[in-house]
Amino acid sequence: MKLRLIFKGLLLTSILAVIGVCPQFISDNQVKERKRVEYCRNQQSIIQIKVEKFDKNGVKMHGGTFYRQLSFRNKPIVSVVIFPQALDGKRWLKVPQSSIKYLGKGGDGNSWREWLSPDYFYLLELPENAKGLAFGRLCYKNGDATVYSIKNWKQTRSNRISINDKIYLEHSTSLPKINPAHILVNAGSNQKDSLGDATEVYFTIDKL
Repeated sequence: MKLRLIFKGLLLTSILAVIGVCPQFISDNQVKERKRVEYCRNQQSIIQIKVEKFDKNGVKMHGGTFYRQLSFRNKPIVSVVIFPQALDGKRWLKVPQSSIKYLGKGGDGNSWREWLSPDYFYLLELPENAKGLAFGRLCYKNGDATVYSIKNWKQTRSNRISINDKIYLEHSTSLPKINPAHILVNAGSNQKDSLGDATEVYFTIDKL
């Protein structure tokens, strides 16, 4: 009997502690989100940041900047710069918004977790003669954009497609035509990080 009373007492104490902590936790998260939104709104474009010296590719790197390469069937390999601190505006041009189309939401895998918290994916058509691409930071999600060359894709349902037998997406609008000059871009799980708008995309015709 005493053990049961002790257990009930501990359970009640735990519930009251959780009830007391939750409002503070929610409030702290709201403050952080407001600060992040304000920071992201005031962030300078990566071709407007003053830099005394760029590297040979017209790039000023962060500690977290990295390069990767995308290969295509009928195009040369294209180098991609992820999360540069700044770009030389004389060598890097903004990718036209008309070259970027929202594709759908989903994720790397076909599990229920991906559908509960999906990432947002875009099609980006390489500008003519582009030899390099650069992607700014996902500001609201505080992460890096992820890029893929499209090797294959198929419609799995009327509103779902799979890409490279790995990425599963749900699209609510009519599916844009996918061509060999397209790449797939994962712009994270916050819709505010819209590609070409909040998340900057640039190209260069110079070889990297």
